[in-house]
Amino acid sequence: MLKKILFTGFILLFISCGSSVESFYDAHKNDTNVTAVQVPKFMYSLLGNLSPEMNELIENVSDIRYMNLPSSSSLRNQQINTEIDKITKSGYSDVFRKNNDNTRSLLSVKEQGNTIKQIILHNSNGSNNSLLYLKGNFDADKIRKMAETDDFSKFSNALDQKY
Repeated sequence: MLKKILFTGFILLFISCGSSVESFYDAHKNDTNVTAVQVPKFMYSLLGNLSPEMNELIENVSDIRYMNLPSSSSLRNQQINTEIDKITKSGYSDVFRKNNDNTRSLLSVKEQGNTIKQIILHNSNGSNNSLLYLKGNFDADKIRKMAETDDFSKFSNALDQKY
């Protein structure tokens, strides 16, 4: 009986320590100079007005989170990149990743069948990091096209300007 309780406790502890966008958001939303936005549903229609593609995307969204995380040092920047990498290693597939000396762009998705369920867009330029997270039901072909036309960066920029 005691072994079953300990085993259950260990499993719950292991699951709760897992990396997720939610835990990253909660861990950093109160950091100094961070802008953290969990977009309320009533604002989805405003964001959909950016383009027909964005409007179509917004119709299928259940959660939008955006963070702008200034980085005061290369060590802090590396810490954020490492945390994002840890999240995307848990069932995500990189659609696009570009690493340069001081910049990094990442678009990663989590799929279920032919449907994309979660999207992470992370950009880092050495002094600033941004994270866009979308959760919902998305058509894989539409997401691919949006990635090719850089619509996600436009969306991130619009969120940055609004907040």
